[in-house]
Amino acid sequence: MEQRCILIAEDDSAIRELLADLLREAGYEVRTAADGRAALESLLSYPTDLALLDVNMPEIDGFRLLKMMARECPGIPSIILTAHGEEKERVKGLELGADDYVVKPFSSAELLARIAAVLRRSAGRPLPVAQELKFPGGVMHGVSRTLSMDSGSDISLTEKEFELFRYFLTHPGRVLPQEEIMLRVWGNRGGLGRSRTVAVTLTRLRDKLPPEAASRFENIRGRGYRWNEV
Repeated sequence: MEQRCILIAEDDSAIRELLADLLREAGYEVRTAADGRAALESLLSYPTDLALLDVNMPEIDGFRLLKMMARECPGIPSIILTAHGEEKERVKGLELGADDYVVKPFSSAELLARIAAVLRRSAGRPLPVAQELKFPGGVMHGVSRTLSMDSGSDISLTEKEFELFRYFLTHPGRVLPQEEIMLRVWGNRGGLGRSRTVAVTLTRLRDKLPPEAASRFENIRGRGYRWNEV
């Protein structure tokens, strides 16, 4: 399975580095941010599987960041870090869309368990519907579920072709294992390794797209597929 990427947004450098070391040792890819603004820029720029957010951060605090994530990058699960005894912080964070919380000080085992649980739950979460997603030669319209070409024509896709293309467009540059695609697009948790569903659907999709878009799909032998932006 592809390595999962976690963003740590924490202004205390000692805690931030401690968390980063812990998560790297647990096998996660890690990015860090010292304030809320840097965290948002990271979330908008790189594929992220989970955001670990301190509530009290400079520039943009954790609560405001949760609101902005819901608008700018919906679908990314989050866990908030709160101070001991601050029940109102935990409640507010959950109301704003956080998936879970961890109270400082916390044990390494508790944090890792909560991260694993949130990632398991979010794996089956419906994909967010973006208003528009651009690709070479055209635009995908999330609400109407149509593709408009720069040439003026439209392309008709089946439901699964559309969902598959949308999943690639929302995870650019990342190698997507077949198992993950089957889970997120088809909701299939069994017999993943033997299925040719992804390969067959992707072939049909590429045949329908203009050459400049079809050429962006890459088959990474033994690992999965990738959508290359450049």
